[in-house]
Amino acid sequence: MKTLNDAVVKRLYKYMGEKNLTQYKLAQLSGIPFPTIKSIMQRRTNGISLKTIILLADGLGISPAEFIDDESFLAKNLDLE
Repeated sequence: MKTLNDAVVKRLYKYMGEKNLTQYKLAQLSGIPFPTIKSIMQRRTNGISLKTIILLADGLGISPAEFIDDESFLAKNLDLE
């Protein structure tokens, strides 16, 4: 099973690739500090808040609903413990 962080990173790679964004640029666009973005991408965070997901989606120019619209975010596919 994958963690929520794994699902978020998967989506970040998808949208950052499509929009040709670096981690630094995403930090600027989202208002999330660069070290936090880097930690998320390196899977060194223990949990990601809804606020962070909303800010990431905003920085990517998409809705939070679009960001999590992936089978990776289904409860049956996540290790929620």
